[in-house]
Amino acid sequence: MRPLLVDGPRVIGMTAPEDVVEGGALFIEDGVITARDAAARTRFSSLAAAGTAVERVAAAGLWALPGFVQTHVHLCQTLLRNGPDDLELLPWLEQHVWPGEAAHDTITLEISARMGLAELLAGGTTSILDMGTVRHTDAVFRAALASGMRVTSGNALMDDPATNPPYLHAETAEGLAETERLRLAWHGHEGRLRVAFCPRFAVSCTRRALEEAGEAARRHGLLVHTHASENRGEIALVRERTGLANIHYLESVGLAGKNVVLAHVVHTEESERESLAAKGTHVAHCPSSNLKLASGICPVPDYLRRGISVSLGADGAPCNDRLDAFSELRLAALLPKMSFGPRGIPAWDALSLATVNGAKALGLDGVGTLATGMRADFTLLDPEAGFTRPHAHRGDPYGPIVYSFSRENVVATYVDGVERFHRDRLDAFPLRPSGAEIEDAALTLRNRTRALLRRNP
Repeated sequence: MRPLLVDGPRVIGMTAPEDVVEGGALFIEDGVITARDAAARTRFSSLAAAGTAVERVAAAGLWALPGFVQTHVHLCQTLLRNGPDDLELLPWLEQHVWPGEAAHDTITLEISARMGLAELLAGGTTSILDMGTVRHTDAVFRAALASGMRVTSGNALMDDPATNPPYLHAETAEGLAETERLRLAWHGHEGRLRVAFCPRFAVSCTRRALEEAGEAARRHGLLVHTHASENRGEIALVRERTGLANIHYLESVGLAGKNVVLAHVVHTEESERESLAAKGTHVAHCPSSNLKLASGICPVPDYLRRGISVSLGADGAPCNDRLDAFSELRLAALLPKMSFGPRGIPAWDALSLATVNGAKALGLDGVGTLATGMRADFTLLDPEAGFTRPHAHRGDPYGPIVYSFSRENVVATYVDGVERFHRDRLDAFPLRPSGAEIEDAALTLRNRTRALLRRNP
């Protein structure tokens, strides 16, 4: 890989609110930012004078921002987008998502994952924490490898026969063994792919599965990724079965701490919030999903005040109909204003959720800022795309990015200093499946889903 100079953008480093340099620069060697701004140009000139081939990207007028880190997505659900609306979580899962996931084979799942990854890259996302379905998770990793993104994923653990449909179920030993097989096959591949233990949520899993997943994750240094306290009906089921509040039950089976990412966490008691803060458990906030499924509004400002780690995720395409970090950013900043006042989550803090905090939640020490020594995961934004055009009197870039920008502003997305998406080079973007592939896969899923529901009304 040739060294790369990204020359002239407004560099938004995200190391601190004041880390904004007009006409800055990034110099990248072997996927790492080795110099910034004036030092980057000096390094470029030195190597060029020595006869070293160096690539230069003219980026004057653009903004360079760390790539978004989304800590909760479901690539297996991309082909299930635009399913039934106006349902709460549990009936939505039972009537649409679970039969749709069970209908996948390796071909349809890989197409679903490719679609999702292409959409994420086009929106400036460079790292994700994904939850697969019960089977065929190799297909997700094959798509992830082709995308060049940082992807952590795993098969969903769903072993409780009393609560899972018969068509989407794997015995405890089978599910845990599959995660171990995936770990041996994919974890650490090219430095970008990782495996996580993914118990779906407490309702879907036996106590044994949760305990053994937590123990194995700690033994191998892996993340645990699960849903928690998303919906009041789910919380009531957990309390009925265990006698405990959801977060306390997960803590009792060993699913708490810095290697655990809990998606949603909308409804919590005081003692649960104290536990989240004390244990360092991470919360993946999914505002669009929480709104569409009428789950509620996560009290993020209170979590942040307590020192609870909060990051952002788009969740699956069927529960918000877009995998767009900008949509999540905007809602994450707007929703708290109703309960916590106009400065509930300032724009800088909202953008931190999607970059620095996301990297922290995933344990990606070299990702999340554009500091020297960090991996070169970034997106280039055109501030004048569409109708945004930030006014010159705005001194910082955070409000425009959070409240005005959209995928339309994304020019290019880089991971490890390699261009993975460019809006003007879509013909060199083979990750996204063809229209014919998408239609064939979608038709296959529809037919299989209907057949499953006829056999299991």
